[in-house]
Amino acid sequence: MAYKKIILLVFTGIIITSCSTLTLTPAEFGWPIEGVLKVDNKGFVKEDRGAILFDTKALFLEEMQDSLGYAGKTLRVIRNHEGFYFMTAVDFKNVYVFGVDKNSFVLENKIEINETGLKNPAFNQRKPFVELIDDGKTYKLTSEGIDEGEK
Repeated sequence: MAYKKIILLVFTGIIITSCSTLTLTPAEFGWPIEGVLKVDNKGFVKEDRGAILFDTKALFLEEMQDSLGYAGKTLRVIRNHEGFYFMTAVDFKNVYVFGVDKNSFVLENKIEINETGLKNPAFNQRKPFVELIDDGKTYKLTSEGIDEGEK
């Protein structure tokens, strides 16, 4: 009887360890510089270095309430050390923070920067922040929002 219990415990241990998820830590996901991606006439951006391609139409529609708001625009994209993508463009009032799901970007947060729209936004990696610079103002951004307000 004790022999059966030992075999049962061994098999239970094997099953539990085989079901655990492989986790590789620590991991950093940040891009050292932002990508400035031209939106094509179908609403897509593509960046070959980082192997990124996605449709921006829903993002521009959300921000500008215009189904063709992407025409002739460039999108600024940077990825922070946690793996979140920060996106904005000229005339955007917000920075959009996306996580990743299977073949999709999923909106995690929408950070309002100002009510008049960005004039010339630029991102920098300033771990643990993503720095947004626009019109002489600097903002420290996290996936949660603006940290410590304006600098």
